[in-house]
Amino acid sequence: MMRAFLLTVPFVLLAGAVEAQQVTIQNRPNLSEQKGEIRVQVNVGFFVPGVVNGSEASLKSQEDARSALYRAAAHECEVLKAAIASECRVESLNVNINRNYGQPQNEGFTANGSFGYRVMLK
Repeated sequence: MMRAFLLTVPFVLLAGAVEAQQVTIQNRPNLSEQKGEIRVQVNVGFFVPGVVNGSEASLKSQEDARSALYRAAAHECEVLKAAIASECRVESLNVNINRNYGQPQNEGFTANGSFGYRVMLK
């Protein structure tokens, strides 16, 4: 039987950013019965308001957002170890930055990350 646990928790990585986090834990019978391992998928996204004109400041903001996503991915193993895992390793990492054009209050970019982990349950 495949069991999935879905949890959505908001938190902020960058000042002024709006973010949502989605965590999916899948327990596959063949892995859990053999090794006590599960896979965990974490999705994080946030909006950073600002100019998206390709200027040095705009590129620096995008770099900062990617860096925040990478730090979040690395930190998630610590969170998993504190909660459910005795071992954790990053299995996959996908980061996207999309520029949003429009009204001045809507201009900025959206940063999204998808992180996959393989953990050994405690």
